[in-house]
Amino acid sequence: MNSCPFCGAREVGRIGRERYYCRDCCHEWTKGGGEVKIYEVMSDGSVEPLITECEPISRVVSRPEVRRAG
Repeated sequence: MNSCPFCGAREVGRIGRERYYCRDCCHEWTKGGGEVKIYEVMSDGSVEPLITECEPISRVVSRPEVRRAG
């Protein structure tokens, strides 16, 4: 993946099979099965899934509206 689906930054790294990290907005995401899931990295290093309300990930141009799951 060449850019972050959350903020659009190109400073991304791969941290596992189909798991990525954005150095600009500090979010992680996974991709698989035609779906991208975005996670917020918490201060203790754990991750919490985000619920995004946006167009399909290939059409994201600007930062989507986000709220925490749960």
